[in-house]
Amino acid sequence: MRRIFAFIVLLMPSVSFGQQNLFNVPSSDITRKNGLFFQQQANLYKGGFQLNTTLSYGLGKQWEIGVNTLGVTYDNGINQFVFDDTITPYAPIFAFNAQKKFVVNKNFSIGAGFQLGLNTIDKGGAYCYVNGVYNVEKTGTKLIGGIYSSTDGMFGSETRNWITSGMLQYVGIQAGVEQNIWKEKLLFQADFISGKHNIGEVVVGGAYCVTQKWVVSAGYQIPTFNSKSVDALVFELTYVP
Repeated sequence: MRRIFAFIVLLMPSVSFGQQNLFNVPSSDITRKNGLFFQQQANLYKGGFQLNTTLSYGLGKQWEIGVNTLGVTYDNGINQFVFDDTITPYAPIFAFNAQKKFVVNKNFSIGAGFQLGLNTIDKGGAYCYVNGVYNVEKTGTKLIGGIYSSTDGMFGSETRNWITSGMLQYVGIQAGVEQNIWKEKLLFQADFISGKHNIGEVVVGGAYCVTQKWVVSAGYQIPTFNSKSVDALVFELTYVP
């Protein structure tokens, strides 16, 4: 039954990873009003692969909402999908997300959002963040920096920074950069999430705009600071309305 359930999850276009992002860090771009944004991410690593999916809907006035599936994981060693119902981070998690953008001026904006979800036996996880985004239109550069907080159910155990006890251990930093390389069709992208948990990592890669609405991305994921992350190839297919 669980194998059937996992297969259904993979086919659901209405379930999705976070808001619009580079690889892991939200880009704080907002889906246009009445538009539908879709992104499918696949992480391939030694021993298996993991899928994360995003669908977001633009509400207007710099608001968007969406749904997620996080951590649909296949283990090559046992030849089946893995359900981590009791071990954090829970997988898969079915989540709701929302994001709001505050435009300060033509170059600088602030994005705030969250993901909140449950696994198959109603155990939960949460991730929230605030990002500052600086755009340099002349050079085609976007710089992102912010703070986040997450529960063990979403990111796994271990500190999000260097503090190992108290509430501050659940607060970390995240950053990203996007640079236009060629005619706004080929972009360099990289992002970073701090911490020793399962998503403490850097991803470096790029994106190619196949059409005005379809984008393919690829990168390499590198664990940082003795985190529980793993080396992996990251691929994304994105539809931007």
